[in-house]
Amino acid sequence: MPYIVGTSLPNTLEMSAGSVRSSISTTTSTSEALLVTLDKDDFRSVNYQVQAVQGTNYNTTTINVVHDGTNAYMSEFGTINEPVGISTFSTDISAGNLRLLGYPASNSSTTFKVIFTAIK
Repeated sequence: MPYIVGTSLPNTLEMSAGSVRSSISTTTSTSEALLVTLDKDDFRSVNYQVQAVQGTNYNTTTINVVHDGTNAYMSEFGTINEPVGISTFSTDISAGNLRLLGYPASNSSTTFKVIFTAIK
């Protein structure tokens, strides 16, 4: 079985059919937060695994997205809020990019960690 080892692990794993990547974003606003942006011409669908942390509130959710070049369509499922929900999410296409957006419920510091698989 192959393993990825070392002191500095990659942030991206490129494969012939797609890519596995991660990102971390922190905001102190209830305004739209850009969590991930991908060139829409490079990827048709994405599976996002999102963790959001705001103080002692913790959320995790899975978001599947596919686009037709003009519109993005998403399905969010498997959401766990402990103890309360701290963010909602949406996707869109803007300036040629497929975007994942987060909307924190509070202006307290909110950190989003995202691991995603993007398929060509």
